[in-house]
Amino acid sequence: MLWQMLCAPRPASPAVYSGAAMRLTLIRLELLASALLLGVALAWSALRGLDLVGAIRPALGPTAMGAGAGLALAATLPLVTAPWATRVLVLRGLRRSWDALQSTLGPGLGVREVLVLALGSAVSEEAFFRGVVQREFGLAAASICFGLLHPLGLAYMVWAGVVGAGLGALFTATGSLCAPATAHAMYNLLALAYLRRRSIGADGRR
Repeated sequence: MLWQMLCAPRPASPAVYSGAAMRLTLIRLELLASALLLGVALAWSALRGLDLVGAIRPALGPTAMGAGAGLALAATLPLVTAPWATRVLVLRGLRRSWDALQSTLGPGLGVREVLVLALGSAVSEEAFFRGVVQREFGLAAASICFGLLHPLGLAYMVWAGVVGAGLGALFTATGSLCAPATAHAMYNLLALAYLRRRSIGADGRR
């Protein structure tokens, strides 16, 4: 979530928003944000008796369902990043958002960065949005909030909201946060790995 906020389009200026310094900043801030979000979720759960820890306990079935959902979602990446995506109204905004991510993170994205950005956000966001917000305010509210906190343009926020609804449906169907957390982590890992590969390929063609 936070790394996507920092990659949102902004006026070109400081070098602090690019290169190795940017990636180091992303890791530090993502770790901090993930810890804070998870802490809020745990505190909220304790105060309201939501048994968040029980919902997070690993379970094979929900984990397998989540892995399948994450793989299916990641399979759409070539459609969004295809050259012709800019000519399709539904995909145009998503392609611009993806290009913003690629230009900001670049080919220097390493394994450590991928793991921190992917896993930190997946666990903390699912604990908060599905484990707490959805149980307190419902699927629609959690999905809307999830979309709004991925501000890479209107199209991306709508897409994130729809994905959030799908993750919420996984939680409802299984009763376990393992399903949406695994799906979220799987997608993040594959998306960031794909982003890194495309960035390296783009640099190699220059």
